[in-house]
Amino acid sequence: MSRVTRPLNLAIRFALQAGGIFSALALSHSAWAETAPCFIKQPNDVAEQQIRMALPMTQSLCIRDVHEGRAAVLLPDANLAIDDVALTKGLSAHRWGFLDNRGQLVIKPTFEQVGDFHYALAAAMQNGKWGFIDTTGNWVIQPVFDEVQPFTQAELTVATRDNKIEVINRKGEAIGQPLDELVDDAQVSDGNPVRLRLSYKTVLLSPDGRRHVASDKMEIIQPFTNQGLFIARDADKGYGIADDELAWHVQPQFSAMTLSNVNPSLVLAKSSDGMTLIRADGSVVDQKYQSVTPLNGQFWLAKTADKTMLLDNNAAPISSLNESQAAGLSAQGDFLLDSSGKETLSIYVAGRKQPLTLPAGSKLYQVIDGYLLTQHDDENKVNAIITQSAAMIGGAQAVGWLAQISQAETIDGRLWLRDKEGKLLNIVDAKGKALLSQKTLNTLVGYHIQPLISVHDNSASAPLALIRPSEGSEKTGAGFVRADGSVQLEDKWQDIQPADNSENVAGGLAQHFIVKSVQGTGIVDAQGKTLMPLTQDNIAPFVHGYAFDYLDGKLSVIDVSGKHFALPDFFELESIGDGWFRYRETAADGALWGIYDVLTQKTIVAPTYQSVGSYANGLADVQLPDGLWGMLDQQGKLLTDAKYAGIRRINSTLWKGTLPVASSENQSTVPASQLQSELLGNDGKVRIGLTNGLMVTQFNDGRLLATLGEGQSWLLNSQGNVELHEQQTKITAVGNWVKLSRQPQEGYLNAQGNWQIPLTSSQGSAFVNGRALRTTSTGTELIDDKGTQLATLPAGQWYWPLASDMAIAYDNQPSGMTTRYVDSSGKPTLTVQGEGSRMLAGKAVLTRADGSKTWIDTQGHPMTNVNYADLGVASEGLAFAEVGNHYGYLDANGNFVIPPVFRAVSAFDHGMATVSTSNTSMLIDSSGKLLARVDNECGVRVLYNAGSQRLWPEKMPVQCHE
Repeated sequence: MSRVTRPLNLAIRFALQAGGIFSALALSHSAWAETAPCFIKQPNDVAEQQIRMALPMTQSLCIRDVHEGRAAVLLPDANLAIDDVALTKGLSAHRWGFLDNRGQLVIKPTFEQVGDFHYALAAAMQNGKWGFIDTTGNWVIQPVFDEVQPFTQAELTVATRDNKIEVINRKGEAIGQPLDELVDDAQVSDGNPVRLRLSYKTVLLSPDGRRHVASDKMEIIQPFTNQGLFIARDADKGYGIADDELAWHVQPQFSAMTLSNVNPSLVLAKSSDGMTLIRADGSVVDQKYQSVTPLNGQFWLAKTADKTMLLDNNAAPISSLNESQAAGLSAQGDFLLDSSGKETLSIYVAGRKQPLTLPAGSKLYQVIDGYLLTQHDDENKVNAIITQSAAMIGGAQAVGWLAQISQAETIDGRLWLRDKEGKLLNIVDAKGKALLSQKTLNTLVGYHIQPLISVHDNSASAPLALIRPSEGSEKTGAGFVRADGSVQLEDKWQDIQPADNSENVAGGLAQHFIVKSVQGTGIVDAQGKTLMPLTQDNIAPFVHGYAFDYLDGKLSVIDVSGKHFALPDFFELESIGDGWFRYRETAADGALWGIYDVLTQKTIVAPTYQSVGSYANGLADVQLPDGLWGMLDQQGKLLTDAKYAGIRRINSTLWKGTLPVASSENQSTVPASQLQSELLGNDGKVRIGLTNGLMVTQFNDGRLLATLGEGQSWLLNSQGNVELHEQQTKITAVGNWVKLSRQPQEGYLNAQGNWQIPLTSSQGSAFVNGRALRTTSTGTELIDDKGTQLATLPAGQWYWPLASDMAIAYDNQPSGMTTRYVDSSGKPTLTVQGEGSRMLAGKAVLTRADGSKTWIDTQGHPMTNVNYADLGVASEGLAFAEVGNHYGYLDANGNFVIPPVFRAVSAFDHGMATVSTSNTSMLIDSSGKLLARVDNECGVRVLYNAGSQRLWPEKMPVQCHE
């Protein structure tokens, strides 16, 4: 630690007593000056705000800026021995006090933290709790609060006690109506009435309907796995993992958390000391990594300072890799190939610690839906098949038919393999078993094999394929290839086809088949058991549970039980569901559709409609000849007016109808956000009225979420009834949970803490001279203190800075920034090129495109002799200005009256300002005379008066040897 001899000390003291700011500056370069800086540059995130408020781009630290004639100062704790303070690392043994406008320490340094004085009260912390003190340092409101904000013109503020946010008066009493229990944060702005902006806690609805309120400042980002965990963020502490009770499972501590689209099995959590992995169960991996990269859906490459590791989805190390091995890795589907070996090809498969090894010369042939095929480099013939279960066919063991493979496809999770002529070679299941024996393959020669897709039935009894004689083949019989690869052939069958191969098979028809024999046509099940005798002439495939049946030349309809229904003699009939058939009477172009019910054998509607959709739950969608759609009930009556350009089912109980666009527009080219739609129930009643851009998504449990681009949301149950639609609340899906995000709201309070202007979602400004701005979706308006609109402002983003004479809007144009001003009546008064500050007493600071600053008046005229790197407007007759990285003060004519020798300054307040050099902060008066200064000496901060007499501490540490 530097020390100063007594002669040098006396010399400096003499220089200071001689007066003048330059003698004080000499001290800032003295031999005892410490390296702790007394000023900083303003951070980038507040730089724009400083420009618009015409405040300096630097900030003093050893003495804070002056407010209401008091300046906060950080000095050795008055309750500790000075030697103990000096031995304490950093400034943790220092406390805050206040200087007055004479530079005297009027409030001793006893407070852990303080705010500035506002309306004669300053926030102060003692023992971790906040209260308020007066200008003498006495408690006016005892320190009982967890958080507080400055008092306002209306003599109220907001404070938090025991996690409850309250509006309090100058006695510390809660006033007004209690705030909503979901309020997460409340911010007051000065003015009268007082603007209060509220933000709200996130609420999540679990699939069982319970409400979960996120803890203070928790924001749910996205679900993580299916174990009820969420990536979440604390506004102050960073990212963590929350559980399904919205408690922190992993404490917020990370700067970022991401789920990879390639592999969402692990959370990647970033912090200053590297990357941390979090498993699907929420457990944190101890090892820190420099980088982690998902290679595919099963494997990760993680690097530390000295090694590279291959990890699985549980973050468990599989292998330590050298640089060559890491470079030789190639992700192929969920497989990982290592081609770094000279003699072999290694393949990593999930769940297996050691890679599978293939003979030299092996290379990738194809990866298809969980199967990997390789071929020999010399022969270009398949030599191995590997499944995701790590089973392998071939490889070191030769399998003859592998070399014939030319075509591969997966059907229902099994690999079908054919040669270049399309001949079936084999079927391989996920366990790596080749299902077809050579005997079976020989049996299938001469048969057409039709693979089946098991839409609803993946049981062991479901057949893999239907077989029938190939065209021109002399083979007889038809049947199935079973799930185990065996063949069931029935000699009497001539043909077989699915009874219904549509995606939405009705009545259990997925495993029913139409069989044709010499005796006739009938229906069998998946085991070949006859369900409907093979006596019909022909049966067409079922549609919506009904099939056309021909017997003795007569056409009828049968249901899945085989019951016959007679049909009238119409030209064309099509099943549309539940026994209804749409029909046309003629083949004429434009012939209209009618509806016939085979169950009641009655016509529901004569040919009336241009188009008829499906019929279910007693309703069908129909299109009139004019092109508009409506809903038809089971009596054949329109349930709603046919007024829609399109109408579709959302689920079994809900419909979405979209209105046609103007005749001059093409419906298909209009953006969805501009189309008007509404939701209707099966009763025809509107659930959600006509809105633009209505979007509907469905949860796994049948609930529905309807949203608009402008932020409105509705939650509907599976019956189509609205369960939740809270004003100003955005409802979003978070997995199978529902997230309720209430939009921030603003209102204005009177001195009693009651709403003078009620809460709305509109954004506003603080009141300045009885006027404020209010911005809505339609624009910005000027209001009075009752909330009455006085004027509508021109288009733009308008601000009303604190204490400004005018409101301001900034426009970024290709030619540069433009600033517009309106007066207190809302009348546009001024437009200037550049970025203008708030207007104070007829003057503002204009920042030009090159960064230089000057003054302008209310007419926009610049002051030609004023041109500085940083500049303020006059406060108490003086304005700060920066030249050559140093600040001084100008008079009203733009002349320096206090020279530019400081690194940081403040505006004048009650006749004084705070200024700083690198190592010293000072209070000066408007003549530049020194009132007080704070230095860093002997491990502590020291306060001196204008005559260089030490004011604090009362004595120096022993180590200083005064």
